[in-house]
Amino acid sequence: MTGEPLDAVDPRLSESEARYQAVIENASDMIQSIRPDGTFEFVNRAWHRTLGFDEAELPGLNVWDIIHPESREHCEIAFSKALRGESVDYVRATFQSKDGRRIPVEGSAAARMLDGVVIATHGFFRDISERERAEELARRNMELEQERLARYLEKMAALGKLSAGLAHELNNPASAAQRAVNGLTAALERRDHAGQQLTAQSLSAEHWAFLESLVRAKVEQSGDSGPAFSPLEASEHEGRVEDWLDDKGIGEGWALAPDLVAVGVCDDDLGRIAETMPAESLEPAVRWVAASVSIHELTRVIGRSSHRISELVSAVKSYSYMDRAVEQVVDIHDGIENTLVILAHQLKSMTVVREYDRDIPPVRAFGSGLNQTWTNLIDNAAEATGGSGTITIRTRREGDHAVVSIIDDGVGIPESELSRVFEPFFTTKSQGMGTGLGLDTVWRIVTEEHSGTVEVSSQPGRTEFTVSLPLAGNTS
Repeated sequence: MTGEPLDAVDPRLSESEARYQAVIENASDMIQSIRPDGTFEFVNRAWHRTLGFDEAELPGLNVWDIIHPESREHCEIAFSKALRGESVDYVRATFQSKDGRRIPVEGSAAARMLDGVVIATHGFFRDISERERAEELARRNMELEQERLARYLEKMAALGKLSAGLAHELNNPASAAQRAVNGLTAALERRDHAGQQLTAQSLSAEHWAFLESLVRAKVEQSGDSGPAFSPLEASEHEGRVEDWLDDKGIGEGWALAPDLVAVGVCDDDLGRIAETMPAESLEPAVRWVAASVSIHELTRVIGRSSHRISELVSAVKSYSYMDRAVEQVVDIHDGIENTLVILAHQLKSMTVVREYDRDIPPVRAFGSGLNQTWTNLIDNAAEATGGSGTITIRTRREGDHAVVSIIDDGVGIPESELSRVFEPFFTTKSQGMGTGLGLDTVWRIVTEEHSGTVEVSSQPGRTEFTVSLPLAGNTS
Protein backbone atom coordinates (compact mmCIF):
# COMPACT_ATOMS: atom_id res chain seq x y z
CA MET A 1 0.00 0.00 0.00
CA THR A 2 1.28 3.44 -0.91
CA GLY A 3 0.58 6.66 0.99
CA GLU A 4 1.95 9.17 3.49
CA PRO A 5 4.76 7.90 5.79
CA LEU A 6 3.82 7.05 9.34
CA ASP A 7 4.46 9.78 11.93
CA ALA A 8 7.78 8.99 13.57
CA VAL A 9 7.43 11.54 16.38
CA ASP A 10 4.36 10.46 18.35
CA PRO A 11 4.31 6.66 18.98
CA ARG A 12 0.59 6.72 19.74
CA LEU A 13 -0.15 8.36 16.40
CA SER A 14 2.04 5.82 14.64
CA GLU A 15 0.25 2.98 16.37
CA SER A 16 -3.14 4.41 15.42
CA GLU A 17 -2.05 4.86 11.85
CA ALA A 18 -0.75 1.31 11.70
CA ARG A 19 -4.03 -0.06 13.02
CA TYR A 20 -5.93 2.02 10.45
CA GLN A 21 -3.75 0.72 7.65
CA ALA A 22 -4.19 -2.87 8.88
CA VAL A 23 -7.95 -2.49 8.86
CA ILE A 24 -7.84 -1.14 5.30
CA GLU A 25 -5.46 -3.83 4.08
CA ASN A 26 -7.45 -6.70 5.59
CA ALA A 27 -10.89 -5.42 4.58
CA SER A 28 -12.85 -7.76 2.27
CA ASP A 29 -14.22 -4.81 0.31
CA MET A 30 -12.18 -2.87 -2.22
CA ILE A 31 -10.91 0.44 -0.85
CA GLN A 32 -9.33 3.07 -3.04
CA SER A 33 -8.20 6.65 -2.65
CA ILE A 34 -8.24 8.74 -5.84
CA ARG A 35 -6.51 12.08 -6.34
CA PRO A 36 -8.40 14.84 -8.18
CA ASP A 37 -6.42 14.06 -11.36
CA GLY A 38 -7.74 10.49 -11.30
CA THR A 39 -4.53 8.78 -10.21
CA PHE A 40 -4.48 6.39 -7.28
CA GLU A 41 -3.22 7.53 -3.91
CA PHE A 42 -3.59 4.07 -2.39
CA VAL A 43 -5.61 0.88 -2.66
CA ASN A 44 -5.93 -2.20 -0.46
CA ARG A 45 -5.17 -5.85 -1.04
CA ALA A 46 -8.79 -6.70 -1.86
CA TRP A 47 -8.62 -4.16 -4.67
CA HIS A 48 -5.49 -5.81 -6.12
CA ARG A 49 -6.95 -9.28 -5.68
CA THR A 50 -10.25 -8.42 -7.37
CA LEU A 51 -8.97 -6.36 -10.30
CA GLY A 52 -5.72 -8.24 -10.89
CA PHE A 53 -3.32 -5.26 -10.98
CA ASP A 54 -0.12 -5.55 -8.93
CA GLU A 55 1.52 -2.87 -6.79
CA ALA A 56 4.05 -1.91 -9.46
CA GLU A 57 1.29 -1.13 -11.98
CA LEU A 58 -0.62 1.20 -9.67
CA PRO A 59 1.36 4.42 -10.36
CA GLY A 60 0.67 4.13 -14.06
CA LEU A 61 -3.06 3.64 -13.68
CA ASN A 62 -5.89 6.15 -13.84
CA VAL A 63 -9.28 5.57 -12.26
CA TRP A 64 -10.84 5.41 -15.72
CA ASP A 65 -8.66 2.40 -16.54
CA ILE A 66 -10.72 0.30 -14.14
CA ILE A 67 -14.15 1.67 -15.07
CA HIS A 68 -16.00 -0.34 -17.68
CA PRO A 69 -17.13 1.82 -20.63
CA GLU A 70 -20.78 1.12 -19.87
CA SER A 71 -20.40 2.78 -16.45
CA ARG A 72 -18.11 5.66 -17.36
CA GLU A 73 -20.78 8.33 -17.74
CA HIS A 74 -22.47 7.29 -14.53
CA CYS A 75 -19.16 7.22 -12.60
CA GLU A 76 -18.07 10.61 -13.96
CA ILE A 77 -21.13 12.15 -12.34
CA ALA A 78 -20.45 10.42 -9.00
CA PHE A 79 -16.71 11.36 -9.09
CA SER A 80 -17.58 14.98 -9.85
CA LYS A 81 -19.91 15.11 -6.85
CA ALA A 82 -17.18 13.70 -4.59
CA LEU A 83 -14.67 16.24 -5.91
CA ARG A 84 -17.11 19.00 -4.93
CA GLY A 85 -17.05 17.67 -1.41
CA GLU A 86 -20.45 15.98 -1.62
CA SER A 87 -20.94 12.57 -0.12
CA VAL A 88 -21.93 9.78 -2.53
CA ASP A 89 -23.83 7.43 -0.26
CA TYR A 90 -24.55 4.77 -2.86
CA VAL A 91 -23.28 4.03 -6.32
CA ARG A 92 -23.61 0.97 -8.47
CA ALA A 93 -21.17 0.54 -11.31
CA THR A 94 -19.17 -1.91 -13.38
CA PHE A 95 -15.40 -2.14 -12.97
CA GLN A 96 -13.08 -3.77 -15.47
CA SER A 97 -10.29 -6.09 -14.37
CA LYS A 98 -6.83 -6.29 -15.86
CA ASP A 99 -7.91 -9.24 -18.03
CA GLY A 100 -11.05 -7.43 -19.22
CA ARG A 101 -13.62 -9.12 -17.01
CA ARG A 102 -16.71 -7.16 -16.04
CA ILE A 103 -17.02 -6.81 -12.28
CA PRO A 104 -20.27 -5.34 -10.97
CA VAL A 105 -19.79 -3.38 -7.74
CA GLU A 106 -21.70 -1.23 -5.33
CA GLY A 107 -20.38 1.15 -2.74
CA SER A 108 -19.94 4.74 -1.62
CA ALA A 109 -17.45 7.57 -1.91
CA ALA A 110 -16.48 10.51 0.25
CA ALA A 111 -14.06 13.43 -0.10
CA ARG A 112 -10.95 13.91 2.03
CA MET A 113 -10.36 17.61 2.54
CA LEU A 114 -7.51 19.75 3.72
CA ASP A 115 -8.08 23.44 4.47
CA GLY A 116 -11.39 23.26 2.67
CA VAL A 117 -9.90 21.75 -0.46
CA VAL A 118 -10.60 18.21 -1.70
CA ILE A 119 -7.28 16.41 -1.93
CA ALA A 120 -8.65 12.93 -2.59
CA THR A 121 -11.77 10.80 -2.69
CA HIS A 122 -12.08 7.60 -0.70
CA GLY A 123 -14.17 4.88 -2.24
CA PHE A 124 -15.44 1.67 -0.68
CA PHE A 125 -16.72 -0.95 -3.11
CA ARG A 126 -18.00 -4.51 -2.88
CA ASP A 127 -17.87 -7.09 -5.65
CA ILE A 128 -21.50 -8.14 -6.20
CA SER A 129 -20.90 -10.64 -9.01
CA GLU A 130 -22.26 -13.54 -6.98
CA ARG A 131 -25.27 -11.54 -5.91
CA GLU A 132 -25.99 -10.51 -9.49
CA ARG A 133 -25.71 -14.12 -10.59
CA ALA A 134 -28.13 -15.10 -7.85
CA GLU A 135 -30.48 -12.28 -8.88
CA GLU A 136 -30.22 -13.35 -12.53
CA LEU A 137 -30.89 -16.94 -11.55
CA ALA A 138 -33.90 -15.87 -9.49
CA ARG A 139 -35.15 -13.72 -12.35
CA ARG A 140 -34.71 -16.55 -14.82
CA ASN A 141 -36.42 -18.99 -12.48
CA MET A 142 -39.31 -16.57 -12.20
CA GLU A 143 -39.48 -16.25 -15.98
CA LEU A 144 -39.41 -20.02 -16.35
CA GLU A 145 -42.14 -20.37 -13.76
CA GLN A 146 -44.23 -17.74 -15.51
CA GLU A 147 -43.60 -19.45 -18.83
CA ARG A 148 -44.49 -22.83 -17.32
CA LEU A 149 -47.69 -21.34 -15.94
CA ALA A 150 -48.47 -19.71 -19.28
CA ARG A 151 -47.95 -23.03 -21.06
CA TYR A 152 -50.15 -24.77 -18.51
CA LEU A 153 -52.89 -22.18 -19.01
CA GLU A 154 -52.50 -22.54 -22.77
CA LYS A 155 -52.93 -26.29 -22.46
CA MET A 156 -55.94 -25.85 -20.21
CA ALA A 157 -57.49 -23.37 -22.65
CA ALA A 158 -56.86 -25.76 -25.55
CA LEU A 159 -58.24 -28.65 -23.50
CA GLY A 160 -61.31 -26.61 -22.64
CA LYS A 161 -61.83 -25.77 -26.29
CA LEU A 162 -61.45 -29.40 -27.32
CA SER A 163 -63.68 -30.55 -24.48
CA ALA A 164 -66.43 -28.11 -25.49
CA GLY A 165 -66.33 -29.31 -29.08
CA LEU A 166 -66.15 -32.94 -28.04
CA ALA A 167 -69.05 -32.50 -25.62
CA HIS A 168 -71.11 -31.08 -28.47
CA GLU A 169 -70.13 -33.96 -30.75
CA LEU A 170 -71.02 -36.50 -28.05
CA ASN A 171 -74.24 -34.72 -27.17
CA ASN A 172 -75.67 -35.01 -30.68
CA PRO A 173 -75.63 -38.82 -30.94
CA ALA A 174 -76.41 -39.20 -27.25
CA SER A 175 -79.49 -36.99 -27.59
CA ALA A 176 -80.52 -38.78 -30.77
CA ALA A 177 -80.21 -42.14 -29.00
CA GLN A 178 -82.22 -40.86 -26.04
CA ARG A 179 -84.99 -39.57 -28.30
CA ALA A 180 -84.97 -42.87 -30.20
CA VAL A 181 -85.28 -44.85 -26.96
CA ASN A 182 -88.27 -42.75 -25.91
CA GLY A 183 -89.82 -43.17 -29.35
CA LEU A 184 -89.07 -46.87 -29.32
CA THR A 185 -91.00 -47.36 -26.11
CA ALA A 186 -94.06 -45.62 -27.58
CA ALA A 187 -93.77 -47.51 -30.89
CA LEU A 188 -93.61 -50.86 -29.07
CA GLU A 189 -96.77 -49.97 -27.17
CA ARG A 190 -98.54 -49.02 -30.43
CA ARG A 191 -97.46 -52.23 -32.16
CA ASP A 192 -98.47 -54.36 -29.18
CA HIS A 193 -101.88 -52.70 -29.11
CA ALA A 194 -102.39 -53.21 -32.86
CA GLY A 195 -101.12 -56.80 -32.59
CA GLN A 196 -103.61 -57.54 -29.83
CA GLN A 197 -106.42 -56.24 -32.04
CA LEU A 198 -105.29 -58.36 -34.97
CA THR A 199 -104.96 -61.42 -32.74
CA ALA A 200 -108.44 -60.85 -31.34
CA GLN A 201 -109.73 -60.84 -34.94
CA SER A 202 -108.12 -64.27 -35.48
CA LEU A 203 -105.84 -63.04 -38.25
CA SER A 204 -104.59 -65.93 -40.35
CA ALA A 205 -100.98 -67.02 -40.64
CA GLU A 206 -101.00 -65.97 -44.30
CA HIS A 207 -102.09 -62.47 -43.36
CA TRP A 208 -99.37 -62.25 -40.70
CA ALA A 209 -96.79 -63.46 -43.19
CA PHE A 210 -97.90 -60.81 -45.71
CA LEU A 211 -97.56 -57.98 -43.14
CA GLU A 212 -94.19 -59.20 -41.91
CA SER A 213 -92.79 -59.60 -45.44
CA LEU A 214 -93.97 -56.10 -46.37
CA VAL A 215 -92.26 -54.59 -43.33
CA ARG A 216 -89.10 -56.62 -43.90
CA ALA A 217 -88.87 -55.65 -47.56
CA LYS A 218 -89.34 -51.95 -46.87
CA VAL A 219 -86.88 -51.94 -43.97
CA GLU A 220 -84.23 -53.74 -46.01
CA GLN A 221 -84.81 -51.43 -48.96
CA SER A 222 -84.45 -48.25 -46.89
CA GLY A 223 -81.43 -49.66 -45.06
CA ASP A 224 -79.56 -50.49 -48.25
CA SER A 225 -80.19 -47.28 -50.16
CA GLY A 226 -80.76 -44.72 -47.40
CA PRO A 227 -83.94 -42.58 -47.30
CA ALA A 228 -86.64 -43.93 -49.59
CA PHE A 229 -87.49 -40.53 -51.06
CA SER A 230 -85.99 -37.08 -51.38
CA PRO A 231 -87.45 -34.46 -49.04
CA LEU A 232 -89.70 -33.09 -51.79
CA GLU A 233 -90.84 -36.57 -52.84
CA ALA A 234 -91.41 -37.56 -49.21
CA SER A 235 -93.63 -34.51 -48.67
CA GLU A 236 -95.72 -35.38 -51.71
CA HIS A 237 -96.05 -39.04 -50.66
CA GLU A 238 -96.95 -38.09 -47.08
CA GLY A 239 -99.77 -35.95 -48.41
CA ARG A 240 -101.16 -38.80 -50.54
CA VAL A 241 -100.77 -41.33 -47.69
CA GLU A 242 -102.55 -39.00 -45.27
CA ASP A 243 -105.40 -38.54 -47.76
CA TRP A 244 -105.63 -42.34 -48.27
CA LEU A 245 -105.79 -42.93 -44.51
CA ASP A 246 -108.46 -40.26 -44.11
CA ASP A 247 -110.50 -41.82 -46.93
CA LYS A 248 -110.35 -45.18 -45.15
CA GLY A 249 -111.42 -43.63 -41.86
CA ILE A 250 -108.10 -44.29 -40.15
CA GLY A 251 -107.46 -41.52 -37.63
CA GLU A 252 -104.25 -39.66 -36.94
CA GLY A 253 -103.12 -39.99 -40.52
CA TRP A 254 -100.83 -36.98 -40.01
CA ALA A 255 -98.86 -39.00 -37.39
CA LEU A 256 -98.78 -42.31 -39.31
CA ALA A 257 -97.81 -40.92 -42.71
CA PRO A 258 -94.21 -39.79 -41.89
CA ASP A 259 -93.31 -43.17 -40.33
CA LEU A 260 -94.66 -45.07 -43.31
CA VAL A 261 -93.12 -42.88 -46.00
CA ALA A 262 -89.75 -42.84 -44.18
CA VAL A 263 -89.18 -46.46 -45.19
CA GLY A 264 -90.90 -46.22 -48.57
CA VAL A 265 -94.45 -47.30 -47.69
CA CYS A 266 -96.66 -45.19 -49.96
CA ASP A 267 -100.31 -45.22 -51.00
CA ASP A 268 -99.73 -48.07 -53.48
CA ASP A 269 -98.43 -50.32 -50.68
CA LEU A 270 -101.39 -49.36 -48.52
CA GLY A 271 -103.66 -50.33 -51.42
CA ARG A 272 -102.05 -53.81 -51.38
CA ILE A 273 -102.73 -54.03 -47.64
CA ALA A 274 -106.37 -53.09 -48.23
CA GLU A 275 -106.69 -55.73 -50.97
CA THR A 276 -105.05 -58.47 -48.87
CA MET A 277 -106.40 -57.87 -45.39
CA PRO A 278 -109.95 -58.35 -44.13
CA ALA A 279 -111.82 -55.04 -44.01
CA GLU A 280 -112.18 -55.10 -40.22
CA SER A 281 -108.43 -55.67 -39.84
CA LEU A 282 -107.33 -52.82 -42.14
CA GLU A 283 -106.84 -50.12 -39.50
CA PRO A 284 -104.95 -52.26 -36.92
CA ALA A 285 -102.93 -53.78 -39.79
CA VAL A 286 -101.87 -50.33 -41.02
CA ARG A 287 -101.07 -49.26 -37.47
CA TRP A 288 -99.10 -52.48 -36.88
CA VAL A 289 -97.07 -51.85 -40.08
CA ALA A 290 -96.46 -48.19 -39.17
CA ALA A 291 -95.31 -49.11 -35.64
CA SER A 292 -93.13 -51.96 -36.93
CA VAL A 293 -91.27 -49.85 -39.50
CA SER A 294 -90.88 -47.11 -36.87
CA ILE A 295 -89.32 -49.61 -34.44
CA HIS A 296 -86.82 -50.74 -37.05
CA GLU A 297 -85.88 -47.16 -37.93
CA LEU A 298 -85.51 -46.17 -34.26
CA THR A 299 -83.22 -49.14 -33.58
CA ARG A 300 -81.10 -48.00 -36.52
CA VAL A 301 -80.88 -44.52 -35.00
CA ILE A 302 -79.76 -46.03 -31.70
CA GLY A 303 -77.18 -48.17 -33.52
CA ARG A 304 -75.81 -45.24 -35.52
CA SER A 305 -75.68 -43.03 -32.44
CA SER A 306 -73.93 -45.70 -30.38
CA HIS A 307 -71.42 -46.23 -33.18
CA ARG A 308 -70.72 -42.49 -33.36
CA ILE A 309 -70.18 -42.30 -29.60
CA SER A 310 -67.87 -45.32 -29.73
CA GLU A 311 -65.99 -43.72 -32.64
CA LEU A 312 -65.50 -40.49 -30.67
CA VAL A 313 -64.33 -42.32 -27.55
CA SER A 314 -61.92 -44.40 -29.63
CA ALA A 315 -60.58 -41.22 -31.27
CA VAL A 316 -60.04 -39.59 -27.89
CA LYS A 317 -58.15 -42.65 -26.60
CA SER A 318 -55.97 -42.75 -29.70
CA TYR A 319 -55.52 -38.99 -29.64
CA SER A 320 -54.23 -39.01 -26.08
CA TYR A 321 -52.46 -42.40 -26.23
CA MET A 322 -54.10 -43.06 -22.87
CA ASP A 323 -53.95 -46.84 -23.30
CA ARG A 324 -50.45 -47.11 -24.79
CA ALA A 325 -46.82 -46.63 -23.91
CA VAL A 326 -45.33 -43.16 -24.07
CA GLU A 327 -43.27 -43.87 -27.19
CA GLN A 328 -44.99 -45.36 -30.22
CA VAL A 329 -44.36 -46.10 -33.88
CA VAL A 330 -47.45 -44.66 -35.57
CA ASP A 331 -49.07 -43.93 -38.89
CA ILE A 332 -49.30 -40.14 -39.06
CA HIS A 333 -52.62 -40.40 -40.88
CA ASP A 334 -54.25 -42.06 -37.88
CA GLY A 335 -53.26 -39.15 -35.65
CA ILE A 336 -54.48 -36.59 -38.18
CA GLU A 337 -57.81 -38.36 -38.59
CA ASN A 338 -58.30 -38.66 -34.82
CA THR A 339 -57.59 -34.93 -34.54
CA LEU A 340 -60.17 -34.16 -37.22
CA VAL A 341 -62.73 -36.21 -35.30
CA ILE A 342 -61.95 -34.26 -32.11
CA LEU A 343 -62.20 -30.93 -33.98
CA ALA A 344 -65.29 -31.94 -35.99
CA HIS A 345 -67.53 -29.36 -34.30
CA GLN A 346 -65.13 -26.53 -35.11
CA LEU A 347 -64.74 -27.70 -38.71
CA LYS A 348 -68.42 -28.36 -39.42
CA SER A 349 -68.75 -25.32 -41.73
CA MET A 350 -65.40 -25.90 -43.44
CA THR A 351 -64.18 -28.03 -46.31
CA VAL A 352 -61.37 -30.42 -45.40
CA VAL A 353 -59.45 -31.83 -48.37
CA ARG A 354 -57.31 -34.90 -47.73
CA GLU A 355 -54.43 -35.64 -50.09
CA TYR A 356 -52.75 -38.57 -48.36
CA ASP A 357 -49.89 -40.78 -49.45
CA ARG A 358 -50.90 -43.90 -47.53
CA ASP A 359 -47.66 -45.65 -48.48
CA ILE A 360 -45.58 -43.50 -46.12
CA PRO A 361 -43.87 -45.73 -43.49
CA PRO A 362 -44.60 -45.01 -39.81
CA VAL A 363 -42.85 -42.41 -37.67
CA ARG A 364 -41.82 -42.53 -34.04
CA ALA A 365 -44.12 -40.47 -31.81
CA PHE A 366 -43.70 -39.50 -28.19
CA GLY A 367 -46.91 -39.37 -26.16
CA SER A 368 -49.66 -37.31 -27.75
CA GLY A 369 -47.25 -34.59 -28.87
CA LEU A 370 -47.81 -35.05 -32.59
CA ASN A 371 -51.58 -34.96 -32.13
CA GLN A 372 -51.15 -31.71 -30.23
CA THR A 373 -49.16 -30.43 -33.21
CA TRP A 374 -51.93 -31.32 -35.67
CA THR A 375 -54.49 -29.78 -33.31
CA ASN A 376 -52.68 -26.45 -33.07
CA LEU A 377 -52.02 -26.21 -36.81
CA ILE A 378 -55.55 -27.22 -37.87
CA ASP A 379 -57.08 -24.98 -35.21
CA ASN A 380 -55.00 -22.02 -36.45
CA ALA A 381 -55.99 -22.77 -40.03
CA ALA A 382 -59.66 -22.83 -39.06
CA GLU A 383 -59.37 -19.49 -37.28
CA ALA A 384 -57.47 -17.96 -40.19
CA THR A 385 -60.38 -18.75 -42.52
CA GLY A 386 -63.04 -17.57 -40.10
CA GLY A 387 -64.34 -21.13 -39.80
CA SER A 388 -65.77 -21.21 -43.32
CA GLY A 389 -62.85 -21.81 -45.70
CA THR A 390 -60.92 -24.79 -46.99
CA ILE A 391 -58.14 -26.70 -45.25
CA THR A 392 -56.00 -29.02 -47.32
CA ILE A 393 -53.97 -31.69 -45.52
CA ARG A 394 -51.31 -33.20 -47.73
CA THR A 395 -48.83 -35.98 -46.86
CA ARG A 396 -45.85 -37.20 -48.83
CA ARG A 397 -42.50 -38.89 -48.39
CA GLU A 398 -39.24 -37.08 -48.99
CA GLY A 399 -36.25 -39.40 -48.57
CA ASP A 400 -36.19 -40.67 -45.00
CA HIS A 401 -38.79 -38.18 -43.79
CA ALA A 402 -42.58 -38.02 -43.72
CA VAL A 403 -43.85 -34.57 -44.67
CA VAL A 404 -47.22 -33.14 -43.64
CA SER A 405 -48.49 -29.88 -45.14
CA ILE A 406 -51.50 -28.09 -43.68
CA ILE A 407 -52.76 -25.39 -46.04
CA ASP A 408 -55.56 -22.89 -45.53
CA ASP A 409 -57.09 -20.24 -47.79
CA GLY A 410 -57.37 -17.64 -45.03
CA VAL A 411 -56.14 -14.07 -44.79
CA GLY A 412 -52.47 -15.04 -44.49
CA ILE A 413 -49.69 -13.84 -42.20
CA PRO A 414 -48.04 -10.44 -42.86
CA GLU A 415 -44.53 -10.84 -44.25
CA SER A 416 -43.13 -8.63 -41.48
CA GLU A 417 -44.43 -11.10 -38.86
CA LEU A 418 -43.72 -14.36 -40.67
CA SER A 419 -40.24 -14.84 -39.17
CA ARG A 420 -41.61 -14.47 -35.63
CA VAL A 421 -44.58 -16.83 -35.62
CA PHE A 422 -42.70 -19.54 -33.71
CA GLU A 423 -41.47 -17.15 -31.00
CA PRO A 424 -43.03 -17.77 -27.57
CA PHE A 425 -45.74 -15.27 -26.65
CA PHE A 426 -45.81 -13.75 -30.15
CA THR A 427 -49.24 -13.83 -31.75
CA THR A 428 -50.89 -12.30 -34.79
CA LYS A 429 -54.33 -12.70 -33.23
CA SER A 430 -56.31 -9.91 -31.62
CA GLN A 431 -55.67 -9.13 -27.98
CA GLY A 432 -57.26 -11.73 -25.74
CA MET A 433 -57.63 -14.23 -28.59
CA GLY A 434 -54.35 -16.09 -28.14
CA THR A 435 -51.35 -16.50 -25.83
CA GLY A 436 -48.74 -16.84 -28.55
CA LEU A 437 -47.70 -20.30 -27.33
CA GLY A 438 -49.49 -22.53 -29.83
CA LEU A 439 -46.89 -22.39 -32.59
CA ASP A 440 -44.06 -22.29 -30.04
CA THR A 441 -45.45 -25.59 -28.74
CA VAL A 442 -45.51 -26.95 -32.29
CA TRP A 443 -41.88 -25.91 -32.77
CA ARG A 444 -40.72 -27.55 -29.54
CA ILE A 445 -42.63 -30.79 -30.14
CA VAL A 446 -41.46 -31.18 -33.74
CA THR A 447 -37.85 -30.03 -33.41
CA GLU A 448 -36.89 -30.92 -29.85
CA GLU A 449 -38.99 -34.01 -29.16
CA HIS A 450 -39.09 -35.55 -32.64
CA SER A 451 -35.92 -34.21 -34.33
CA GLY A 452 -37.98 -32.83 -37.21
CA THR A 453 -38.46 -29.45 -38.83
CA VAL A 454 -41.40 -27.09 -39.24
CA GLU A 455 -41.62 -24.28 -41.78
CA VAL A 456 -44.20 -21.73 -42.84
CA SER A 457 -44.95 -19.79 -45.99
CA SER A 458 -47.81 -17.37 -46.41
CA GLN A 459 -49.51 -14.96 -48.71
CA PRO A 460 -53.11 -13.72 -48.76
CA GLY A 461 -55.33 -16.69 -49.56
CA ARG A 462 -52.71 -19.37 -48.92
CA THR A 463 -50.79 -20.20 -45.74
CA GLU A 464 -48.86 -23.46 -45.53
CA PHE A 465 -47.23 -25.05 -42.51
CA THR A 466 -44.93 -27.93 -43.41
CA VAL A 467 -43.85 -30.48 -40.81
CA SER A 468 -41.07 -32.94 -41.65
CA LEU A 469 -40.55 -35.94 -39.38
CA PRO A 470 -37.92 -38.71 -39.53
CA LEU A 471 -39.36 -42.10 -40.40
CA ALA A 472 -39.08 -44.77 -37.71
CA GLY A 473 -35.55 -46.14 -37.96
CA ASN A 474 -34.85 -43.60 -40.74
CA THR A 475 -35.96 -46.14 -43.33
CA SER A 476 -34.71 -45.07 -46.73
